[in-house]
Amino acid sequence: MYATFRSGKFLSAKFKRCGMLNGVMIALKANEIEAANRAEVTALLIRCGYRVYRPEADVYGEDLVIRTPEGHLIPVQLKGRLSVDFVRYGGRSPAMWMLFPDQPYKQDIRRDWFLVPHDRLFDLLKSKHGHSAKWRDIWNVRTVSRDQRAFLDQWKLSTLNG
Repeated sequence: MYATFRSGKFLSAKFKRCGMLNGVMIALKANEIEAANRAEVTALLIRCGYRVYRPEADVYGEDLVIRTPEGHLIPVQLKGRLSVDFVRYGGRSPAMWMLFPDQPYKQDIRRDWFLVPHDRLFDLLKSKHGHSAKWRDIWNVRTVSRDQRAFLDQWKLSTLNG
Protein backbone atom coordinates (compact mmCIF):
# COMPACT_ATOMS: atom_id res chain seq x y z
CA MET A 1 0.00 0.00 0.00
CA TYR A 2 1.34 3.42 -0.95
CA ALA A 3 0.46 7.02 -0.15
CA THR A 4 1.24 10.16 -2.15
CA PHE A 5 2.60 13.19 -0.31
CA ARG A 6 3.08 16.83 -1.26
CA SER A 7 6.31 16.11 -3.09
CA GLY A 8 4.37 13.82 -5.45
CA LYS A 9 6.58 10.89 -4.49
CA PHE A 10 5.05 7.59 -3.51
CA LEU A 11 6.03 6.51 -0.03
CA SER A 12 5.35 3.30 1.80
CA ALA A 13 2.30 3.70 4.02
CA LYS A 14 3.99 2.04 6.99
CA PHE A 15 2.81 4.63 9.45
CA LYS A 16 0.03 3.96 11.93
CA ARG A 17 -1.02 7.46 12.93
CA CYS A 18 -2.70 9.97 10.68
CA GLY A 19 -0.36 12.87 9.97
CA MET A 20 2.75 10.92 10.99
CA LEU A 21 5.51 9.40 8.88
CA ASN A 22 8.10 7.28 10.70
CA GLY A 23 7.16 8.99 13.95
CA VAL A 24 7.54 12.52 12.52
CA MET A 25 4.48 14.78 12.40
CA ILE A 26 3.65 16.06 8.92
CA ALA A 27 2.91 19.80 9.12
CA LEU A 28 -0.29 20.86 7.39
CA LYS A 29 -0.63 24.15 5.53
CA ALA A 30 -3.27 26.68 6.65
CA ASN A 31 -5.74 25.74 3.91
CA GLU A 32 -5.36 22.03 4.80
CA ILE A 33 -6.06 22.77 8.46
CA GLU A 34 -9.14 24.78 7.48
CA ALA A 35 -10.40 21.95 5.27
CA ALA A 36 -9.83 19.37 8.03
CA ASN A 37 -11.62 21.57 10.59
CA ARG A 38 -14.54 22.09 8.20
CA ALA A 39 -14.86 18.32 7.62
CA GLU A 40 -14.61 17.54 11.35
CA VAL A 41 -17.24 20.07 12.42
CA THR A 42 -19.55 19.40 9.47
CA ALA A 43 -19.85 15.76 10.55
CA LEU A 44 -20.58 16.88 14.12
CA LEU A 45 -23.20 19.41 13.00
CA ILE A 46 -25.00 16.80 10.89
CA ARG A 47 -25.03 14.37 13.84
CA CYS A 48 -26.51 17.16 15.98
CA GLY A 49 -29.43 17.65 13.56
CA TYR A 50 -28.15 20.66 11.60
CA ARG A 51 -28.00 20.96 7.81
CA VAL A 52 -24.79 22.50 6.54
CA TYR A 53 -24.52 24.54 3.35
CA ARG A 54 -21.32 25.92 1.92
CA PRO A 55 -21.68 29.11 -0.13
CA GLU A 56 -19.88 29.18 -3.47
CA ALA A 57 -18.02 32.30 -2.34
CA ASP A 58 -16.97 33.54 1.11
CA VAL A 59 -18.95 36.79 1.04
CA TYR A 60 -19.28 39.00 4.14
CA GLY A 61 -17.46 36.35 6.18
CA GLU A 62 -20.03 33.59 5.67
CA ASP A 63 -18.04 30.37 5.46
CA LEU A 64 -21.14 28.25 6.06
CA VAL A 65 -24.88 28.69 6.25
CA ILE A 66 -26.50 26.34 8.75
CA ARG A 67 -30.14 25.33 9.09
CA THR A 68 -30.77 24.69 12.78
CA PRO A 69 -32.90 21.74 13.93
CA GLU A 70 -35.69 24.34 14.50
CA GLY A 71 -35.46 25.43 10.84
CA HIS A 72 -33.64 28.78 11.20
CA LEU A 73 -30.87 29.73 8.77
CA ILE A 74 -27.79 31.28 10.35
CA PRO A 75 -24.61 32.66 8.73
CA VAL A 76 -21.48 31.13 10.24
CA GLN A 77 -17.80 32.07 10.30
CA LEU A 78 -15.60 28.99 10.88
CA LYS A 79 -12.45 29.64 12.89
CA GLY A 80 -9.65 27.44 14.18
CA ARG A 81 -9.72 29.23 17.54
CA LEU A 82 -11.98 31.45 19.64
CA SER A 83 -12.06 34.76 17.73
CA VAL A 84 -14.05 37.98 17.58
CA ASP A 85 -13.73 40.95 15.23
CA PHE A 86 -16.46 43.56 15.55
CA VAL A 87 -15.62 45.37 12.30
CA ARG A 88 -15.88 42.19 10.23
CA TYR A 89 -18.61 40.23 12.04
CA GLY A 90 -20.34 42.45 14.60
CA GLY A 91 -23.64 44.32 14.65
CA ARG A 92 -25.23 42.42 11.78
CA SER A 93 -28.77 41.39 11.03
CA PRO A 94 -29.07 38.47 10.86
CA ALA A 95 -26.37 37.94 13.46
CA MET A 96 -23.12 36.25 12.43
CA TRP A 97 -22.30 33.12 14.43
CA MET A 98 -18.80 31.93 15.25
CA LEU A 99 -17.93 28.22 15.07
CA PHE A 100 -14.64 27.13 16.66
CA PRO A 101 -12.97 24.34 18.67
CA ASP A 102 -11.79 24.62 22.26
CA GLN A 103 -8.18 23.79 21.36
CA PRO A 104 -5.89 23.08 18.41
CA TYR A 105 -6.04 19.60 16.89
CA LYS A 106 -4.02 16.90 18.66
CA GLN A 107 -4.01 13.23 17.72
CA ASP A 108 -6.27 11.15 20.01
CA ILE A 109 -7.64 14.19 21.90
CA ARG A 110 -11.37 14.95 21.54
CA ARG A 111 -12.18 18.59 20.87
CA ASP A 112 -15.33 20.43 21.87
CA TRP A 113 -16.85 22.75 19.27
CA PHE A 114 -18.91 25.85 20.01
CA LEU A 115 -21.50 27.66 17.86
CA VAL A 116 -21.94 31.13 19.39
CA PRO A 117 -23.53 34.42 18.27
CA HIS A 118 -20.58 36.70 17.53
CA ASP A 119 -21.89 39.72 19.43
CA ARG A 120 -22.59 37.76 22.62
CA LEU A 121 -19.05 36.35 22.53
CA PHE A 122 -17.66 39.80 21.69
CA ASP A 123 -19.41 41.35 24.71
CA LEU A 124 -17.97 38.69 27.02
CA LEU A 125 -14.43 39.13 25.74
CA LYS A 126 -14.68 42.92 25.77
CA SER A 127 -15.80 42.85 29.42
CA LYS A 128 -12.73 40.73 30.28
CA HIS A 129 -10.10 42.21 27.94
CA GLY A 130 -11.42 45.61 26.76
CA HIS A 131 -9.06 47.41 29.16
CA SER A 132 -6.00 45.75 27.58
CA ALA A 133 -3.68 47.86 25.43
CA LYS A 134 -3.95 45.12 22.76
CA TRP A 135 -7.75 45.37 22.56
CA ARG A 136 -8.88 46.85 19.22
CA ASP A 137 -12.36 45.28 18.98
CA ILE A 138 -10.51 42.15 17.83
CA TRP A 139 -9.47 39.29 20.08
CA ASN A 140 -8.52 35.65 19.71
CA VAL A 141 -7.16 32.90 21.89
CA ARG A 142 -5.72 29.55 20.88
CA THR A 143 -7.25 27.56 23.75
CA VAL A 144 -10.51 28.20 25.64
CA SER A 145 -9.92 29.05 29.33
CA ARG A 146 -11.98 27.73 32.26
CA ASP A 147 -13.96 30.95 32.71
CA GLN A 148 -14.57 31.24 28.97
CA ARG A 149 -15.78 27.63 28.97
CA ALA A 150 -18.25 28.44 31.77
CA PHE A 151 -19.94 30.88 29.37
CA LEU A 152 -19.43 28.75 26.24
CA ASP A 153 -20.83 25.47 27.57
CA GLN A 154 -24.36 26.67 26.73
CA TRP A 155 -23.24 26.88 23.08
CA LYS A 156 -21.36 23.56 22.95
CA LEU A 157 -22.30 21.20 20.12
CA SER A 158 -22.99 17.72 21.46
CA THR A 159 -24.44 14.52 20.17
CA LEU A 160 -26.45 12.29 22.47
CA ASN A 161 -23.45 9.99 22.96
CA GLY A 162 -20.76 12.63 23.22
